[in-house]
Amino acid sequence: MTCIALALFGALGLAAPAAQSPVPLVLTGDPLSLVGGRVTGIGAVHIGNFGDWLVETRTDLPEHPSLVLRYFGNWKKLGDGVSDPPGATIAAFDSFSAELFGAVAWVARLDGTPGGDADDEAVYMENQLWLQEGPVTFTGLTNLPEGSRWLSFDDVRCSSNAGTILFRGHMDDPTVPGPDESYLALGSLCGSIGNLCSVHRRFTEGQAAPGLETLIESVRVSPATAAISPSGTYVVWSCDLEGDPASDGCVYRFKGYFGGQHVLLAREGAASPVAGHRWGALERIAVSVNSSGSWTLRGRLDDPDPETDTVLVRDGAVLAREGDVLPSVAPHVLTGFGSGPALLDEQGRVLWFGRLAGPGGRSEALFLDDQVLLRTGATEVDGRTLMGLGSGVDAMSLSPQGNTLVFRGTLAGGVEGAFLLDLTGR
Repeated sequence: MTCIALALFGALGLAAPAAQSPVPLVLTGDPLSLVGGRVTGIGAVHIGNFGDWLVETRTDLPEHPSLVLRYFGNWKKLGDGVSDPPGATIAAFDSFSAELFGAVAWVARLDGTPGGDADDEAVYMENQLWLQEGPVTFTGLTNLPEGSRWLSFDDVRCSSNAGTILFRGHMDDPTVPGPDESYLALGSLCGSIGNLCSVHRRFTEGQAAPGLETLIESVRVSPATAAISPSGTYVVWSCDLEGDPASDGCVYRFKGYFGGQHVLLAREGAASPVAGHRWGALERIAVSVNSSGSWTLRGRLDDPDPETDTVLVRDGAVLAREGDVLPSVAPHVLTGFGSGPALLDEQGRVLWFGRLAGPGGRSEALFLDDQVLLRTGATEVDGRTLMGLGSGVDAMSLSPQGNTLVFRGTLAGGVEGAFLLDLTGR
């Protein structure tokens, strides 16, 4: 099915026909309608509640080196002007996330912002400006002290079935010593679609860590280190603590908009789910959470062997570990899990990336729990063999109900693309 055909199905609110193999959404070399030029690479991918997908592409257009496609066609491109602030243009896309009705929240770096930095940052819902780097001028309900300034918006995540938004980044709170504090905040929508009516900071540097007699040294703000459930009920997040480096990394889950019912899921140096091992450095982690509070964590153990030190955990139990041999891929051995999260759907199933080594060489696969969905060298897409899979933070996206997957991959001949796989019935 072509990109145009899928756009028509999305625009009409219809489900795409069931597919037994992946369907290309966009491929390198594809012409770009309306603007000319061709696709030269694939960036972030995203899927919403209703199969409404988004793909960030690179192009051969010098004036528009990146263009974002959605199920209905071209959406935004680098160099486009924004209505607010006047005179500014989009210099880079940093984050995409869809809310309940499919509207997309996104983070942009801007050029030409009057009175702003060379790379001013702002958060938008579709075309509506929510927050902008600089003095906090938000007029809704907030707990930020007067004189606070936004310094960055490193990651924005929408709850896809509710009106709660997770913000993380850096700010300057005049009541806190120093010019720069990392933060985690929650926003809420009200009234018309996309209307942000409150922003409340929940955690920041210098605050006491929940349930511990130590202070937060920094809230982690890289994209995979926090997640919000589709219902907005649960948030999993992580931080560095002041004090002993052997125990300064923590991963928490909390419930409720006001951040109650804290659970410490993992801490460096504490017992891990692997017998005889403790958690090692919890820095380059990735997390996911669903509306039941089930969670996943990719982290490292204190195992000195780099071939067995990384583990995927679901609800405190091991899902997979480097060095494992799963029956579905035996005798191949798991050698890595990429840098993205293991994604949970609302049924508690886990979609995850795995690298494999064994007879015949190396390969890559996407798994749903312990079963293979896709495997390089074996999966066919329109008569071409899938040769590579994206393994980064935004390289795959699973709809909340787990019925549609969008992923980044490479076909034989070096053709890179974004692909859709219908998981209905699996």
